Amino acid sequence: MITGGLDIGAGTVKVALMEDGNKIIAKDFLKTSGKPQRSAETLVNNILKEQGLKRNDIDYLSTTGFSRYLYPERDLQLSDITTNARGAIFIFPNTVTILDVGTQSSRAISVLPKGKVKNFRFTEKCAAGAGRFIERCSKYLQIPMDEMSQIALDAEDPQMISSVCAVLAETEIINLIATEKKINDIVSGVFLSIADRTTTLLKRVGLKPELTLTGGLVKNPGFIQALEKRTKMKVQTDPLGHYAGALGAAILSHRRIQIIEA
Repeated sequence: MITGGLDIGAGTVKVALMEDGNKIIAKDFLKTSGKPQRSAETLVNNILKEQGLKRNDIDYLSTTGFSRYLYPERDLQLSDITTNARGAIFIFPNTVTILDVGTQSSRAISVLPKGKVKNFRFTEKCAAGAGRFIERCSKYLQIPMDEMSQIALDAEDPQMISSVCAVLAETEIINLIATEKKINDIVSGVFLSIADRTTTLLKRVGLKPELTLTGGLVKNPGFIQALEKRTKMKVQTDPLGHYAGALGAAILSHRRIQIIEA
C-alpha cells in the first residue's frame, strides 16, 4: 500500500511516498517561488515519474502546511502541527518536545509517546522567529544562506538582535555594521535571537528532552548550536527532519486507510 504526504509550506514544498506507513519510498522538495500550487503539482508529477508511478497508484494522499488547501487532488488535508508531530516521532521515536522552524512561522509542540499532540504554540510576532528572518539578513548582509552557518560558528562576541519585528531587526543590523561589529558576531546574533524566541515557545509547551528539531534549519549547525545554548539541551537533528510534515502526512494517510477498511 502506497500513501503520500505533501507539505505545502510558505517557502518550500515537500513530498514523501511511503509503503505501509513505515517505509520511505521516495522524498523530494521544491522551492515555491511564490507559486505554491504550481510547485506542488510539479513536485508530485516529478516524483511519480521518477518512481514509474501514476497518481492512481497512490492509495491515499494527504496535504499539510501553510497552503495545504491548494492541491485539488488531495484525499485529506491535515494540520501541520499534527503531521510534524507524527513525522518527528517516526524519525526519533523517543521525542517529547518538537521545534519546527518554518519560513513564515515557528511552532513548539509537546507530544505523547505515540505522537499525539499534547500542547503547541506558534510564534506571535512577525517573522523574526522564523526562517524568513534569516533569508532577509542573508540578503542584506550579502552572504549566501549556505555560508551563514559556518560564519556564525566562528563568532567571538555574538551581537544580540533584540527587536521582535523582522523589519526593525534589520535596522538594528544596520546599526551594528555602522559601529563596525564583526560580521561573524552579527550572524551569530541572528541565530541566537531566533533561538531565544523559539526557546520561549518551547518553555510554554513544557520543554523536556528529547528535543527534536524539524524544518529547513535541521541542516544549519549555526542555529542548532544557538538553540542548544539557549535550551541547555541536546537537540536531535536528522536530514529527514526537513520532511517531517510530509512524512507525518503519509503516515496518517496510511492510518486513515486502516480506519476506513476496518
